[in-house]
Amino acid sequence: MEAVTSAPVSPRKFYGWNNAALIFFIQFAASGFVFFAYSVIFPEMVSTMNWNRGDASIAHSLGFVMLGLSYPVTAWLIGKRGVRFTFTLGLSVMLVGLLMVTFLVSEVWHWTMVWGLVMGVSFGLTGPICGHTLIINWFNIRRATVLGIIVTGSAVGGFVAQPLIARVMAHFGSWQSGWMTSMIALVGALVIAQFLINKPEDIAQHPDGIDPRSQQGLDSRNAKPRTYRSAQDWTLRQVFKTRSIFLMMLIAVTYLAVGTFLLTHGALHLSDIGISSLDTATLVGIFIFGSGAGRIPAGMLGDRIELRWLIAAIMGMMLIGFVTFGASTSFPMLAISGFITGCCYGGKFALAPAMISNYFGEKSFPMINSVYAPLLLPFVAMAPAGAGYLFEAYGNYDLAFLIGSVLIGLSTLAAAALKPPVFKPDPAG
Repeated sequence: MEAVTSAPVSPRKFYGWNNAALIFFIQFAASGFVFFAYSVIFPEMVSTMNWNRGDASIAHSLGFVMLGLSYPVTAWLIGKRGVRFTFTLGLSVMLVGLLMVTFLVSEVWHWTMVWGLVMGVSFGLTGPICGHTLIINWFNIRRATVLGIIVTGSAVGGFVAQPLIARVMAHFGSWQSGWMTSMIALVGALVIAQFLINKPEDIAQHPDGIDPRSQQGLDSRNAKPRTYRSAQDWTLRQVFKTRSIFLMMLIAVTYLAVGTFLLTHGALHLSDIGISSLDTATLVGIFIFGSGAGRIPAGMLGDRIELRWLIAAIMGMMLIGFVTFGASTSFPMLAISGFITGCCYGGKFALAPAMISNYFGEKSFPMINSVYAPLLLPFVAMAPAGAGYLFEAYGNYDLAFLIGSVLIGLSTLAAAALKPPVFKPDPAG
């Protein structure tokens, strides 16, 4: 009699966890030592070259716009060539961009073009859609947990990068040395990316390492998930007819804009209220550490608690932390509120892809994200430049904190209202 499982079985150990570890370290280097490193190097660039904060922040805003515009290309490349190729291309572009920043930038318009255009495209090509797609391909049962693990890499990298790069710049006396440190980490990420495997079927494996035709596979398919999972894969037309997607966009714009504001202007705000440069670097590091600390627990809870209630709780805590951070001047209160805000930012970041795939189907995730991100990121892009010009107009960030607080409050209510949408077949076919 023929065996139950007739498909070829890979002799290798389940590679999903290898992929998760590789993506963790890619994000550690590429995001932690580049995107998060921005918050410690940017103030030095502004101070050294005496730039207007609003003008200099346009680069980061433009970077978000380019990130969003490049997402459809990223999704297309993932579909055509796979995550490994897309990561390799994006990391290569990022390395070229950092070389240009380090050796060519001397005027604010140089900075705007390089960081806004070149680096913006590289952030899109190496962005969350790559890692999320790979993990969604490889994991189903522990999806939110593993997503929480991989996105922790960028926060851990940022936490390590903050004091390291600050010391490097202090030792060499130049902001350029900070970006050179980032480039060393980036070369490591390029090497690591070559070991990624795009899909389980590429090496005769299955999601979660479970053959669906085995008894274990039948048991896992028959097991009822603890959280809502759509039984259908939605089309874009169906998705954008729901209220849920627009509530998700409001929440996403809010937490990303608040996090970007703190990473872009947090160090400048702390300096303005009299916090020393050493304490400022520590506080920014605490926010980033909190961002990392919140991701894995949020992912684990996301496999057990309905996401609408979990996200509502996270946004409510973020409101408390953000308001306290904006109103405080003492180091202990800033540290506590910064850690809370960071935990909430990281927790929501970990849960965002799980909510889209849970509500609209895992196979639809790359397609939805390729449209979803370009729609919301231009709004996120307003935060860096907008906060900079608010400072130039009023001499402080009080209005920026007020706007952010209102948005977080609205997002808390939006999360509570985020019921799973009802699938309606598309009459067009």
